[in-house]
Amino acid sequence: MPSRYFNYKRPAFPKTVCTGLSLILLSASMQSYALTIEQAWDAAKAYDPNYQKAQISEKIGEANVRSSRSELLPELSLGASSDWDWHEHGQYSNGYNVTLNQVLWDSSKWSKLDAAEASALESQLRGQQAHNDLAEKLITAYLDLAKTQGDLRLAEQKRKESAKMLNVIEQNYKAGKVMSTEFEDTRANQLDIEATLLARHSDLEQKKADLAALISHFPQQVDEISTKNLTQPQMVVEDQGEWLTLAKNNSPELLAAKQKLRSVEFKQEQAQSGYYPTVTGRVMYSDNDKARNDDLSANISLNLPLDLNGATRANVDLAKLDVMQAKQDVRLVEINIKQLIQSRFNQIDLDWQRVEMAQRQISSREKALESKQMVYKAGLAEASDVITAHNNLFDSRNLLQSLLYQYWLHRVELLKSVGQLNDDAVKQISRALQS
Repeated sequence: MPSRYFNYKRPAFPKTVCTGLSLILLSASMQSYALTIEQAWDAAKAYDPNYQKAQISEKIGEANVRSSRSELLPELSLGASSDWDWHEHGQYSNGYNVTLNQVLWDSSKWSKLDAAEASALESQLRGQQAHNDLAEKLITAYLDLAKTQGDLRLAEQKRKESAKMLNVIEQNYKAGKVMSTEFEDTRANQLDIEATLLARHSDLEQKKADLAALISHFPQQVDEISTKNLTQPQMVVEDQGEWLTLAKNNSPELLAAKQKLRSVEFKQEQAQSGYYPTVTGRVMYSDNDKARNDDLSANISLNLPLDLNGATRANVDLAKLDVMQAKQDVRLVEINIKQLIQSRFNQIDLDWQRVEMAQRQISSREKALESKQMVYKAGLAEASDVITAHNNLFDSRNLLQSLLYQYWLHRVELLKSVGQLNDDAVKQISRALQS
């Protein structure tokens, strides 16, 4: 509810209006430039280098699988030759050959294929994680800008109302109706508000730059969270245990860490395959001008490696250490996700309770300001009492706004932990915003 200004009647202030005409015109002119969170999200996906790199990594993983699989498939080669023999009076002979090679058994190549497939799946999960991370960065930057924009709007409104208050007291002071202390207190309060306004402008430009770094262009204005008709949005699941289960099954970070563990386990198998024999087969057909008959040959070769220099053993030991590290990475992600869910799940309900309390505080502060105005009008209070009540009201409005953004940022963190920061989540947040 907008505060009321004073009508001066020995002494008094003019009656309050909601906002100044210039503020209304400014708001109307900026609405056409408001960047929605969905537009910002689309721009971030198209622009962010890390997100693009993650998509490229997925394609690299698929190419590595094809490359590893090709090493197990038959290999066909064609050859041709032309010989000139000086001792045979310069006779020429032409020949050609066709060779087919096939790996019959090579554990290292099969392990390499398994590792490549595991790495490709890990790249896909990393791509989902990059999607999740980018969504959190974009939403956080957008909401931070929206909050700062709202802080500036409230500071502008507070400055305009305080300026009218200062003007009335100055006129009263010149007329000898109030003491100089009241005038100086009001003027000092106005300077404090002007300083706060400059700080809000500075913060706004910084937040615009933060969002611009994600979407490649400088936003003029963004939508803000509405502080009217507040209703707590429904959660994805309502039980903490269900959140933990959801994270276990859907968190891209956790799934990628587990898939990386599988990948390094396959690489350990690949290192151990250095101890195993390999079997290859070859079929070759050749013919030339001098030969009476075509030549068709086939052979099978067996290779039994001997680790005399300890290279295979060293590779196996390194692979085992990589497996141990990957297991600890999985544990670390599980611990972090569990801690985040436990803290944010309980905190979100408290956040909303604080939002509801802040609403009641605003209503109480508005009544307190009206009471101070009436008492001042009757000559039973000083201007400093009204100034304090006025400042308290705007502090409560700022607090409500801050708590709302904090509530949504905590929800974003919770959704990220379970891999639910998708297009639907962005749409849900957009419904809480208004131009």
